[in-house]
Amino acid sequence: MSFFFQFKELRKHIIRSIISIIICTIILLINKNFIFDNIIFYPAKYNFISYIYLYKVNFIFNNNTLPNNIIIQNNKLFGQFNTYVFVSLIGGFLLSFPYICYEFWKFIKPGLYKEERKIIKKIYIISLILFILGLIFGYFILSPFAIQFADTFLISNLPKNIFDLNEYVSIIIESTFLMGFFFIFPIIPYILKKLNIINSLYLKKYRKHAFLLLFIIASAITTGDIITTIIVFIPLYSLYEISILTSILFN
Repeated sequence: MSFFFQFKELRKHIIRSIISIIICTIILLINKNFIFDNIIFYPAKYNFISYIYLYKVNFIFNNNTLPNNIIIQNNKLFGQFNTYVFVSLIGGFLLSFPYICYEFWKFIKPGLYKEERKIIKKIYIISLILFILGLIFGYFILSPFAIQFADTFLISNLPKNIFDLNEYVSIIIESTFLMGFFFIFPIIPYILKKLNIINSLYLKKYRKHAFLLLFIIASAITTGDIITTIIVFIPLYSLYEISILTSILFN
């Protein structure tokens, strides 16, 4: 194919991907109440499913009460409208992401050998599963722990903790997506090994360095309290060990 023809084909796939994002975004804009009441603001409510289970096992909240509802306020003129559009755009991209990957796959597929197609399919499926697991962990574990710590930590009885709308939404989205991307980590050693850049011995050699680095990362992306840091660090380091195992099993 000529460069012009390839560019023309790529433009078709990009346009279809953008249309899919627009359609998904419009769907979310129409379902505003459901998206915000049952997803975005759900971790701010005392009956959030993670709090219910923690209450039952009496693991973190070592008492007989559920956490209080988080108080959220908007102090900007178009704060709620901007949040409404921003969340819908993010959600639209997330919902359309599998289709975007499909369009990208259709574009590069003709230029790949049969063995290369198998490898990319395997990488895509595994990455998608890991990404979804990361989103689940970030939304149901990291996000509620972060906002509950921020809500209950007091330097004095005088200041009251009231979350700003933008900061609250940022915590939910960043924590969720951040863990989604971190959970894709085990696939990177597999790719690097296929390119003959690293091997399992290399990962084992720098295990101690990875331990310290991942602990620093866990501290940086959490609120800083030791419990939340450990909760984030355990799956991150587990993913590193899985990476070693992956590099050994998938030659």
